[in-house]
Order: sequence, then structure tokens, then C-alpha cells
Amino acid sequence: MRIILVDDEYLQLMRLRTLLEKMNTHGIEIVGEYTDSLEVINQIGKLQPDVVFLDIIMPDIDGLALGEKISEIFPNVEIVFITGFDQYAIDAFNLHAIDYLLKPVQKTRLLKTINRLQQIIGKNPKSIVQTKTIQLLGGLRMTSTDGKIQWMKWRTAKAKELFVYMLNHRDKMICRDILLELLWPESDIDKASKQLYTTIYTIRQTLKNYGVDGIKISSPLFDSGYKLSLENVIIDVEEWVSKLKSLPPLQLDNIDKHERTFYSYTGDYLSGSDYIWAESERERLRRLWLHHAQQLSKFYIRHENYNAAVNIQERVQSFCPAEEESYFTLMELYGVLNNAIAVEGQYRMLKKMLKEQFGMEPSIEIDKWYEEWKNKKNFYEYMC
Repeated sequence: MRIILVDDEYLQLMRLRTLLEKMNTHGIEIVGEYTDSLEVINQIGKLQPDVVFLDIIMPDIDGLALGEKISEIFPNVEIVFITGFDQYAIDAFNLHAIDYLLKPVQKTRLLKTINRLQQIIGKNPKSIVQTKTIQLLGGLRMTSTDGKIQWMKWRTAKAKELFVYMLNHRDKMICRDILLELLWPESDIDKASKQLYTTIYTIRQTLKNYGVDGIKISSPLFDSGYKLSLENVIIDVEEWVSKLKSLPPLQLDNIDKHERTFYSYTGDYLSGSDYIWAESERERLRRLWLHHAQQLSKFYIRHENYNAAVNIQERVQSFCPAEEESYFTLMELYGVLNNAIAVEGQYRMLKKMLKEQFGMEPSIEIDKWYEEWKNKKNFYEYMC
């Protein structure tokens, strides 16, 4: 186990070294000791440690920020924070450090940390050979090339929102102040900054736990921004929009390609999330999909494939229950198919939706069509 020690207090550094050296049966190798936080950044690449014991109160750059930077450069390095103050222990815990130690470090407590580290480092690292797809349509999920889908679980709601916000603005440097205002508008700048460090670290750890090594979050050491970049990671939104734009004009010989694109829209952008900043993108994608849905539906109707048109409109209704047009189109289609129960059902659903959502009644056009359809239905039933 290769270990680096970082503490601006030389005596504390020596005490920790002495305690670790007495644990010589645990395969410990101390490969670096630093009182200068900036020097750690310059040397860590050469030393390739497994663990960094890191004091939180440091000059130049505090330990939480330094830990966040180390995790950015070397996501597989485990971090143990050391502090003389209980409140920082909470920050360290939130930062997903493997552990934290309170000064003065006690031998029995340190031994427990070393045992935990050995269990984690001793495990075989995961082999990342599959391309990952991050799905944003229908909610945040991850899919590997073998088709396995996982709902990504996040320790905090802030970490999830920050991740998808940065994903939405990928390959762009995002000013730290924008992120602080977005996620912690009520907090003072020092507290919010620490929460930002914690949240960035949480994102990295979450991606690491899911075996996603193609998403990098970078920040110049003294810059006030972050940038998320991708490598060997597919974003389903980009893929879907690209397929939609490349579709040829609708013909019988390419209808399968259109249907595959239509059904690959698995739900609204970040469905289930109430992020205000995502609303414009959600609406843009939904309108693209609805436009394609109406093209498909009209195509099927022209070719008298009414059941296929019904399938299209039912899916539209399930994803966009406030779309009044889908109810009316289904009423007309079910009328052609002589499914009276379904016509009645759609009309009742439409009335309920309009009243609950908008406090209004169906349009005169729809009411007129419905009355005429009922009169014809009653006439045919009378004649039979």
C-alpha cells in the first residue's frame, strides 16, 4: 500500500509516519511526505500512491480543495482526511473520503482505517471495457453495451442535479459562481464553496462506483470553474436527435426506421426532475418528438393502417397526457374501428384532463364531432 502524507505541521507529520511505520506487517510503504500542498500536485503523478493522508487545514489551498483536485487527477486514489476540528470531519465524510481521523491520531483508530484501506485496495479493480450510454430521456440511467440498464443512485439530490447540469453544458468551462448561485443561492460563499467541492467529489465517486471512466470533470488549480468532458460515452439525447435529423422522407420502404426512432424516445428529458434550467431543453425535445409522431400517425391514416396510428397516439398520450390533439385523434380512429367503448373512454378522459389541468371544457369542434358520432351510433343501433 503506497501512502503519501500531507500536513503543514511537521510534528504531526512525523507522529503519523511513526505510527504507520510501526504497522510494518500491513505492507505499508510511505512514498512521500509534504508540508506544501502545491508540491503534492506536482509530485503525485510520479509517486502513484494508493492512499493520501491529507490534513484539511493547509496554506495556499485547503485540504478539501486539494482532495477534490487529487480525485480529479487520480480518481482511484483513496483519501483519508485528518483534522483537529469536528466540523471538518463532517465535510470530510460528505466528501466521500474513505475515512477521516481526528488529531491527535490514535493508534487503535489508525489501525481500523488501515484495515479498511487494505480491504478496498486488495479488491481487483473493475475492468472498464464497455462503452457506456448515459440516458437522459425518461430519467437519468446508465446502459452498457450488453444492454444492462441501471438507475443511477446518488447520495444527494445536489450531486445529481450538478452532474446533469454539467452534462448539459459539457465541454464548456462553467464559472464557479454560476454553480453556487444555481445550487446554493441562500448560503454564504465560503460554505457554498465547500459544498461545491463536496458535491464534485461525490459525482466522481458515483461515476467510479458505476464503472464510468469516460466522464472527466476538470478544473485548473486556481481557476474558478469546472468543465465536464466525455470519452467513449454516448448520450442518448444526442444519438436520438442525430437519428431523427437523418431520417429520410416517410415511405413504406423506410417506415421501420422511422418507427425505431419514434419508439427510442423513452420519455421526456430528465423526466421526474423539476429542474427549472432543464425546461427549455425538455420542451424542445418533446416538440421534436410530437412533430414526428404526428407525421407517422398521418402517414398510417393515409394508408388506412388505423391500428398502427392508434399505437402512435396512445404512446403520445402516455408521455404527454396534456396533448388535447391525441385524445381527439384517438376518438376519430376508434370511431373508424367501430370501438364505441374506446371513443367514449377517450372523450371522458379528455374532459377530465382539461378540467383538472386547465379548468376548461373540450373545444366546440370536438363536442360537435362527438355529438354527431353519438347520433350515428344510436341510429345504427336502432336500425340493427
